[in-house]
Amino acid sequence: MKEINLARLIRQFSHSPAKIAWIEAYLSDQGTLMALLDAVDDSPYSLSQWIDAFIVVGQWMEVRGLRASFGDQLGYVHCACESAGTGANLTTLSAVVSEMLDDYGFGFSQPKDES
Repeated sequence: MKEINLARLIRQFSHSPAKIAWIEAYLSDQGTLMALLDAVDDSPYSLSQWIDAFIVVGQWMEVRGLRASFGDQLGYVHCACESAGTGANLTTLSAVVSEMLDDYGFGFSQPKDES
């Protein structure tokens, strides 16, 4: 999966405007892209499911007027992967993330107004 670049990702997800918008907003930096791909490679979930999970996190924060760095979001979604454990293939990553957000919130998020 390491050979994926931004243009290829956009072509791959051309059927999903929400995923393309997320990719363009968060993955313009090669280091960020590689961090995501490394996390995906180490998980039972697909890149598509990871992006869906990030979209869920973003929507959850938007409704609450919160923000978080990409690194903190990546850590949260990675934690959700680990919490799914052996049942990972029984549910979507976005469902696991949504449940975690409802149950525990997102401690590393902060109000959008704060720097």
